[in-house]
Amino acid sequence: MQTRRSVVMPEDEVQFRLAQLLLLLDAVSGHDQYGASLERIGYYDFLSANPFLVVASDDRDAGRLRLAGFDPQVLAYASSSQRFTSRRERIQHDLALLVAYDCCAVSNHDKALHYAITDTGRTLGTRLTATYATSFSTAAAIVVRRLRRLSDKALREQTAQWLRPAGHDGPAAALLGILGTGPTPFTDTPWGE
Repeated sequence: MQTRRSVVMPEDEVQFRLAQLLLLLDAVSGHDQYGASLERIGYYDFLSANPFLVVASDDRDAGRLRLAGFDPQVLAYASSSQRFTSRRERIQHDLALLVAYDCCAVSNHDKALHYAITDTGRTLGTRLTATYATSFSTAAAIVVRRLRRLSDKALREQTAQWLRPAGHDGPAAALLGILGTGPTPFTDTPWGE
């Protein structure tokens, strides 16, 4: 008798998301001692897990990302905007857990709350030795380095462009080139006739 086993995505596991956030906060600490705002962490987190939205496949950092195990042609890039929205909703909860575990500290900097890794969080992060931890750390370092100087508004606008499937020759554009854009609606017959 076969039993149905549900598919579990790593992003659905709290421990996985907390570990990713620790690695990301460590990458942020190399550039900003105050950490980053909730909004910025949401962008950094998602884009670090999907770095080829930020890095062109012929860019100098693309080779480092490929060596770390990232592939610019995975199908997941085609649904980036939907995954971004659901992932972003979990960030505040996950950061609250890291604060409760003393792995992250919250401070008021420039009239905004900033989250930064603590010594406890950094120590715990060094114990994450899975291959994916190394890969994610590489991607996070690249993404944070590239995006940290963007204003919040510029980061929002640029991310919106990256999340468009056909925008700017992004990874999803290649997929649309293979699959096509979908059926074309009839334009010569108005609806309702």
